[in-house]
Amino acid sequence: MIRHLVLTIAIILFSCGAFATAQRPDKIVIKGEVYSLNTNPLESYLNSIDWELPEQAAIWSSNWRGYLAEWEVADQKLVLVDMTIALKRDSSKEKHERKSILNTVFPGEVQVFAQWYSGTLIVPSGKIINYVHVGYGSSYERYQVLAVNNGNITKTLNFSHAEFISYREEKFSEFQKTELFKKEYENLTTGEHDWSNEEALGFLQSYYAEYYLSL
Repeated sequence: MIRHLVLTIAIILFSCGAFATAQRPDKIVIKGEVYSLNTNPLESYLNSIDWELPEQAAIWSSNWRGYLAEWEVADQKLVLVDMTIALKRDSSKEKHERKSILNTVFPGEVQVFAQWYSGTLIVPSGKIINYVHVGYGSSYERYQVLAVNNGNITKTLNFSHAEFISYREEKFSEFQKTELFKKEYENLTTGEHDWSNEEALGFLQSYYAEYYLSL
């Protein structure tokens, strides 16, 4: 039920253009280096507890989820270090002040082992090869792909830009053979949505990336 609700919201955002804006990513520290994280590991947990964004939080097109998270890979575990929101401001001339809400979501915790998360972390680095003003659509020189099982890092792959694109296309092709893909594709291209083939494939490749990259 929760997964269906999240998908419905994502479809609405994509349809109205919210996905048509480059998204501000979470950050992750790996071996002392800070990277952008083109994955949102908190989403599944927040949806499982029916979490709602605080009233005081500002939201904008480059951060439709309304929060930013900071992560670290420590002893081959995915650890949540902080979670912040930008506070609403009285004037457009004022800067957004950020506030930590980690203790609100995880009372009494300083750092949180992400045992709820199983999936794939996409960590780009280097120069932008191709800028795309959609979600996490821009492509980069290099990628780290981290497989995670219940918060534990089980495998790390390192790719050049070309290798990652090839890897992603191979995994997406596998996904297209599944019943889940066929069901969601039909849902998007018929009935109330009536999307084109290109629109449906673009959305499914973006929304289900964590899933099919883990196949």
